[in-house]
Amino acid sequence: MNGRVVAEKAYFIKLGRGGQWEEGCLRDGVLRFGYREVSHEACLAGRWDEVRDFWLKARDDKGAATRDTNQIRIYYEAGPDALFVTFHGGLLHWCRAKPGVTLDPADDTRVRQTVDGWHSTSIGGELLRTDRLSGALLRVQGFRGTICAVEQLSCLLGRINDELPPAVKAADEARACYLAAIEDLIALLTWQDFELLVDLIFAGSGWRRLGSVGKTQKSVDLELQLPTTGEIAFIQVKSEASTSTLQEYLQRFAAYDKYDRMFFAWHKGSVERPAEATDVVLLDRARIASMALDAGLASWLRDKVS
Repeated sequence: MNGRVVAEKAYFIKLGRGGQWEEGCLRDGVLRFGYREVSHEACLAGRWDEVRDFWLKARDDKGAATRDTNQIRIYYEAGPDALFVTFHGGLLHWCRAKPGVTLDPADDTRVRQTVDGWHSTSIGGELLRTDRLSGALLRVQGFRGTICAVEQLSCLLGRINDELPPAVKAADEARACYLAAIEDLIALLTWQDFELLVDLIFAGSGWRRLGSVGKTQKSVDLELQLPTTGEIAFIQVKSEASTSTLQEYLQRFAAYDKYDRMFFAWHKGSVERPAEATDVVLLDRARIASMALDAGLASWLRDKVS
């Protein structure tokens, strides 16, 4: 995707009753629209008073007739300065629409082509997951009609363009500084306290310690189980490690059939991941610092080294 996405307007569109057209529209790169009762020719010609009169007779409600007409007009006339968005499969999807609307003879629905298909990622390739979107932006999903304006346009464009609000940038910068400080604290731990830290991190994330497979000076092998899935992991905690050390434990891991995964955590040293080690998770000091912060162990760390 090239260049920053700009738009002066954005519209949420429901793709069929109960989302019945969503998969087809997203796959084929089109926007399908109902309102079969109204004249397609009148809409193409822009005879909106005629369209409104039709709905006034059909609805016997001026407000409803106006709302229906406005939604149809947006669908037919929204230009290149507008984005359309919809939600499907836990993702926000967005597109631009080409000019021109055709009538599908199979069911009299209206079809409009997109410029370059539907997108479910930002310009940087990040999935636009609904669980990471603002509640204000997600509110449009509750709209009872077919098309409505997205009021949170700046928020939408920010997510599409990977542009963070100033407050979020400040929070990210503060977190980065804090993580650097936590890494420095981890460097001060004894290897026994480092082992305990790793154990606490996994216990806080739901893993249950089954026991120690082996324990030597400055090294410990742990067995953990995740009760929710029954998954059993082999964890090697090292005070100092290198790539050759990792290779040794990869061979040991390969010899065991009972383990689903291996975690390799180390305190000091440099380790490179072998290309074939796909079921092994490497936990260097930076990764452990992030996990410790998320687990609420920063204060524990401070107390241990102070």
